[in-house]
Amino acid sequence: TNNLGGGMLPAPTLEGMDATGRAILTLHAQKFPNQPAAMLFSELLPRRDDFRAVKMCPPRCKNMTSLEPYDSFMPAIEKVNRGLPEILEGWRRDFGNSRVVLLSRSEGESKQQEKPHDRLGLVNRDDDDDEEGKSSDSNDYTMTINCGREMFAIDDDEEFDKFMPDRLHPNAKGYELWANCLKKGLEVVMDHAISLTET
Repeated sequence: TNNLGGGMLPAPTLEGMDATGRAILTLHAQKFPNQPAAMLFSELLPRRDDFRAVKMCPPRCKNMTSLEPYDSFMPAIEKVNRGLPEILEGWRRDFGNSRVVLLSRSEGESKQQEKPHDRLGLVNRDDDDDEEGKSSDSNDYTMTINCGREMFAIDDDEEFDKFMPDRLHPNAKGYELWANCLKKGLEVVMDHAISLTET
């Protein structure tokens, strides 16, 4: 969100996130070629410090002719978050032995068939067979964790402010709330690590 707050557009922000994730996974593959990597990757958290978005214009304006400013960072944040699943699928494809888990602000509206991790609110993105009729043996465990409120998907402004008083940075209560989401991600990663030791 600092990139967006500094005036960077969503597309180059996504490019930077992609490059960073790939650099970490590549480094791990070089240093530990026989050990699968594990990564928790979080969607951008919301920010409601709208007054800073207004101050970016100029040069970053909704309409440069009329110098109409942006009134919120949220459209840019949401655009970045919508692009993350495709980026992470690329990592999962190119680093097939890695455990890549996306932490999402989604409430998980779509119902999933019951699976071992359903109690965590997980969505398995690789259940279907590929076009040749073979299921993915290296990525059949890749997941997105829908954390909802635990990643500040909170509509009520008063409640939101209890966790982000400046509307940008979590306070102690906010980090405690977010930690519940992170714990779910760590549990998924550890479950996978344990399964590898048992095979």
